[in-house]
Parts: sequence; structure tokens; C-alpha cells
Amino acid sequence: MERVFFADSYEQVFADKGLKTFDDIYNCDDGQQINKNTKRNVSVLRFKTKDGEKKFFLKRLHDSHFKDMLFVFMNTGKIVSQAAYEWGNISRLAKVGVGAPTLACYGEKLLLGIERKSFIITQELDGQCLTDFVAQNWAMLPQLEKEKIIISLAKNIRKIHDAQISLPDLYVWHIFISPNANNDYNFAFIDLNRMKRNMWNKGEKVENLGRLHHSMLDKYFDKPLRKLLIEAYADEKKQREIENLIRRVEKYSRKFSARRKVKLY
Repeated sequence: MERVFFADSYEQVFADKGLKTFDDIYNCDDGQQINKNTKRNVSVLRFKTKDGEKKFFLKRLHDSHFKDMLFVFMNTGKIVSQAAYEWGNISRLAKVGVGAPTLACYGEKLLLGIERKSFIITQELDGQCLTDFVAQNWAMLPQLEKEKIIISLAKNIRKIHDAQISLPDLYVWHIFISPNANNDYNFAFIDLNRMKRNMWNKGEKVENLGRLHHSMLDKYFDKPLRKLLIEAYADEKKQREIENLIRRVEKYSRKFSARRKVKLY
């Protein structure tokens, strides 16, 4: 069984390019490949439309591991393709007021209810990847502006956790930033295929924060800024609880850094 689902008015955008069926889209080779491993690859598609050029990211998935299917089942209680699961994750973040990629289309090819192949397409986000923003602007920003960004980011993460959502891939390079009309900043989170729903283990909050802490290079984020991130996240907790949370996050960050090299940006 095959099915393709389009969001909003995107069906005509893809139809104008001759992309209507699952195979049309999955086998589209007009894009520039930017990421690939044995189970998935990501390409950039650029379409000229009457509203100007639109840029999309096409993620193709195939030959899912049993552990991936089990992970999805544990989070949804049913057999769902990886593309459909990520689509649902993006929708879930949007419903709680957290920025995420703009959904365009997803498709799946199933055999006896089991995923054989699937894909998901999102439109390019407004704003800039946080790693690029930091590398280009951080040295010139006033300290108060840096603190504003950190506090705003912390509040977004707290909103995610308050919705009982866990982001195991919470790294600086999976966050997009853009200024808003309120003289503040908006954030959006990407690469949501491993997002966990209905989080029950509070330790995962520490792990999320610890991985973000690991990805925050000393070159840009000094100790006071990292401390501010946790303090703003903790909000109204007592000082003793905040200090304990900081210690736990730092401990996990050190443990994680011992296994993973820090990505430079």
C-alpha cells in the first residue's frame, strides 16, 4: 500500500513539477544531496513558483531497523512509518507553541502494514541555524543580548519539557533562531525523528540539557551563560534545587563528552 499526504496548498506546488505519486517524489533526483547514511538521505529541492523560489528538504528513509519500528510503536501504540511519526512530532511541537519545520508532504510504502520506504518533506525554515548565527554574530553581540538569547532558548526548552516531550538530539546545530517583532527571539527545533512523546522519566530532561550543554562550545558559551541557561529553565525553583540541577547537567555533559567529540562551528 502506498499513500502520499500534502499539507495546505503544497499538492499543487509539487504537481507543477510532475511530482504526484509516492515513486515520483521518492525517486526525484533533481535535488542536491546534503546528508546520507545507510538508512536515510536528505536532499535539497528548489522549486520556482509564482511566489518566488521555494526551498524544501526531502528526507528519504528505507529498510528501517527493528529498533526504530519498536521505538515508534512504544511512542504511539501502533505501527507507524518513520516519516508519519516525524510528521506527528512536528505537529505536536507546533500545538504547544514551539517552533518546528513547516510541513509540506510525507509518503509511505507499506507491505502487510510494515514500512518499506517513506519520505517527509519540509519547507526551509525562516531564520538561521544557531551554530551559524553564533559563529557570525556572537563576538559582536552585547552581553545583555547574549543573555536574552540564552533565557529565551531556556524558556522554549522548558515549554517542550512541560509538554512531556523529550528531545534526545537537542544540540545547538538542531536549533534555528530568528528575531521577532517583540524585540526577542524565536526558536525552532529540527531533526525530530527521535523525539519522545509522553515522557515519564524525569532523568531525560537532564540528558536533553546535558547534550545541549555538551554542544555549547566554550569559545562562545562561557560558564556564566551555561549557568544562566539552567537558571532560566528552572525558573521559580529554589536555589538549592537549581544548583543541584546544574551539577547533574554538567555531570551528564562530561560523561557524554567523553564518548562524543564536540562538533565545531
